[in-house]
Amino acid sequence: MFGHNDLLNLIEQAGVYRMENGWQVVIRAEWADETPHQPHGVDYALILQDERGDRIFGFDNAHAFDGAQIEDRWDHEHKIGRTGQRFRYDFVSASHLISDFFDKLESHCAACGVSSRLILDHNYE
Repeated sequence: MFGHNDLLNLIEQAGVYRMENGWQVVIRAEWADETPHQPHGVDYALILQDERGDRIFGFDNAHAFDGAQIEDRWDHEHKIGRTGQRFRYDFVSASHLISDFFDKLESHCAACGVSSRLILDHNYE
């Protein structure tokens, strides 16, 4: 159903990426068993964090670390200013997810008047 290479690309992007404005992008992704709640077979989280490490927004499906039950895992978005709330996200492909995340990142940075550029430092994770 979902392209293996597309999902593998997401997994290979996992890491922490610092931004020029002091924020950071966190990408977590790993293979998981395919279930009705995770039909693509990947646990993922793409998170924009501020300089204190607090989430600004993000997309994910992996909530075991938040204490949720296995059956409560589903693709969702954590929207800006809506702490503790999850909103359904229609996962189409890993590349579409990455595009949605970075489109939102650029939009939010522009609205805040800060740079959306990442610092290319391969030694930081």
